[in-house]
Amino acid sequence: MRRRIRRPKRIVKTEYSISTSAGEVHFKLTRSTGRRTLTIIVDGDAQVNVAAPFNMRVAEIHDFIQKKAQWIQRGIIEAQKNKDILSQREFDHGAKFLFLGKKYTLHVVFSDIKRSRIIFDVLKGWVITISSGLSQTERRCQVKDRMLKWYRTQAEEILGGRIFNYARMMGVVPKKIAVRTQKRLWGCCDYNTQTIHLNWQIILSPIKVVDYVIIHELVHLTHPNHSKRFWNRVKKFMPDFEHYRRWLKINHLDMILP
Repeated sequence: MRRRIRRPKRIVKTEYSISTSAGEVHFKLTRSTGRRTLTIIVDGDAQVNVAAPFNMRVAEIHDFIQKKAQWIQRGIIEAQKNKDILSQREFDHGAKFLFLGKKYTLHVVFSDIKRSRIIFDVLKGWVITISSGLSQTERRCQVKDRMLKWYRTQAEEILGGRIFNYARMMGVVPKKIAVRTQKRLWGCCDYNTQTIHLNWQIILSPIKVVDYVIIHELVHLTHPNHSKRFWNRVKKFMPDFEHYRRWLKINHLDMILP
């Protein structure tokens, strides 16, 4: 029996600018032998990224961009607006951040200490004590580091218990669970490896929204696509899931930490 030899993917990256009915569009093009479809994404930095099959003609790609020009420009404007909002958000005294759907205030206290510490109170918010001898840049970096570590610790404790609870209720067993940073996703499921990945920032949302994301990914262990059967099973365990799905769409910007 002859063994099939797998050839490595060929990937070529280039940049283009074309004039469209909606104005000039600058985009990064990635061609890959492993791709079968043409897609356009406007990322969080307001950059246009196009992914195409390796042998697709440039003229065909340009025609597609011309057709999507209005949509692309709207995406760029929205992404730039979001980017500007996030650039003004700082980990500094008086700032407000979400935790489990509620906004709390960050308080920064200066003291003669070598190592910073953080305390959270549901009435007062976060109190971070840091050394009084730090510059503004050093202070903000240290406060950010403390906050992110605190969030990650909370995420591991909260998400782990709720995944276990819903997995047992739904009769599924993920082989691996990973809590990590994901830029564009709150969660994802690798059906082939039965692995669930959750974005730790989901704990900024209300606990019911957290549960929706967990249920959504656990259902993917048995239904890899978003078919009618998939949504029916989600609805079985969370009849009002549409409400929490909308919450994510409306409040996603408040859940992105600077």
